[in-house]
Amino acid sequence: MECRKGMYNSYVKYVRKSCPGILVISLIFTLAAAMIFAGGAACNDGSQNQAVEIISVTGPIPPFTPGGPAVEITLKNVSAEPITGLTATLVAGRSFDFNFEVSPAAPLMPNGSISSKITMIGGGLDDTAMYPMTIKVTLQSGAAAIYMQQVQIKAPQ
Repeated sequence: MECRKGMYNSYVKYVRKSCPGILVISLIFTLAAAMIFAGGAACNDGSQNQAVEIISVTGPIPPFTPGGPAVEITLKNVSAEPITGLTATLVAGRSFDFNFEVSPAAPLMPNGSISSKITMIGGGLDDTAMYPMTIKVTLQSGAAAIYMQQVQIKAPQ
């Protein structure tokens, strides 16, 4: 197996133990394990449609706290079916989990958008850096997918 250049830009397709960086290896193995147990598909490689679109990743959001910056992620359902499970993990020094309020009883309908905001306790931001983000999606049909993309955290307008 091999590492593909730019794997954080849109997807992970191959894994090799000699990939540089502990963080890279950790995220790849976490993603691979999640795919095995969830029966999901890896991030979009052009052969399948993504279920969600990243609308924005914004931070730091006032009011500012000494504990860390507040960051908000907004996602849009671009699939043809409702989303019943949705989480995002942003890695900025360490992993920060964003949980979106969707469930089988309250799904995110097609073309609908949803946001999740957390205070990244102990986290720091660089507005010029790119950060890896993993998005886990479960559709109403039970299909699951995991997407990995590089994102830039932008200051609120």
